[in-house]
Amino acid sequence: MNQREQFLIAHMFFLTALVFLLCAAVVVLIRQRKEGKPMVLAFLPLALIFLTAYLGKHWTSAHQVVNIFYDGLLLYNTYYFWKAQQRLTFWFYILAVISTALDFAMHFVISGQIKSE
Repeated sequence: MNQREQFLIAHMFFLTALVFLLCAAVVVLIRQRKEGKPMVLAFLPLALIFLTAYLGKHWTSAHQVVNIFYDGLLLYNTYYFWKAQQRLTFWFYILAVISTALDFAMHFVISGQIKSE
């Protein structure tokens, strides 16, 4: 497997998480534009996902710290929107959490495959 294929496989779940976060943000923007907390909760993970992507290439230890905060925020958002009975947004966050977990697992698969070659 060449380097480009490894990159695409390793990041396909990152891209799906990004899509689900964008969908959640659009739903919150349409439904709750005038409410501060849901707007912050919807757009903060987007900022953090881009920050972690940038830091992953330039500063690994900072990437890990921001990523832990991002993961916790995703779990909190899932709970928050479930509690608020906003089912569509809740499901987008569930799917983002699953995609993030699969992205995390895929990095181990790829790194194990690289070491075995």
